Amino acid sequence: MSGLLKFITCGSVDDGKSTLIGHILYDSKLLYADQEKALELDSKVGSRGGAIDYSLLLDGLMAEREQGITIDVAYRYFTTDKRSFIVADTPGHEEYTRNMAVGASFADLAVILVDAKQGVLVQTRRHALLPHGNQVFCLCSKQNGSGRLQRSTL
Repeated sequence: MSGLLKFITCGSVDDGKSTLIGHILYDSKLLYADQEKALELDSKVGSRGGAIDYSLLLDGLMAEREQGITIDVAYRYFTTDKRSFIVADTPGHEEYTRNMAVGASFADLAVILVDAKQGVLVQTRRHALLPHGNQVFCLCSKQNGSGRLQRSTL
């Protein structure tokens, strides 16, 4: 097994950071049975009409769940057959940039998400300029409903 990889997800508001991590953990069967059951129950009472809201795995503060936003950095630990990981899910709102910087300070790499429809926004650029170890990856999210991909550069 390789060593530990510490990374963050960052980007602008509603680019899908929490949802991406939650979806990966759920689909990879990296959740405990009680976490999976709680996610399914919490999703039923939420605003998604019963569809699983993967972001609930990361957004643990009551204020985050009520507002549907990430405020604090949420760390998740998981292991595969080949490697161990710590992922920090960071907030995208401008007023929580300091919290994002705290998450970035521990990371070996950053995954910057960009909404396919919205493109690169001011906050996306701001997150790209913060130090993230020595590797940065950009992922285009929400491609299934975008219709047309916006072309932007960081």
